[in-house]
Amino acid sequence: MKRIAALLCLVLLGLSGCQSLSEKRQTTLLQDTLRRYEATVRWGDLAQARSFGGSNSGSSEQKTSPDLRITGYQVVQGPSMVDAQRAVQVVAIEYVFESTQQVRELIDQQVWHYDPAIESWTRQSPFSGIQISPL
Repeated sequence: MKRIAALLCLVLLGLSGCQSLSEKRQTTLLQDTLRRYEATVRWGDLAQARSFGGSNSGSSEQKTSPDLRITGYQVVQGPSMVDAQRAVQVVAIEYVFESTQQVRELIDQQVWHYDPAIESWTRQSPFSGIQISPL
């Protein structure tokens, strides 16, 4: 009975270690990138947040109003791996324009792509949704 229990433990340990070292590194890089991106957005540095995008992310060089304040950033779903080099995360971003005191929220579906050549994740979905100036 002890042998069966020991064998079962070894099998379970072996299954949990199926991810290769490169896959584990890729997952760790994704988590680190998402944390840095969240901190960048949360502190209201939207120009810097756009720099997380790749060349086809559709980000624009619009100026952000100094009146804009990000008041919340909550991960709703994810990150979920779509395939070996693409992940999706959905977040809710709450923001306010101080002059109008109107709170708004947007749901941001982020698509991230891993480039093994540079070992880096970049945002592929456009950075959009936050109005740049109050209405």
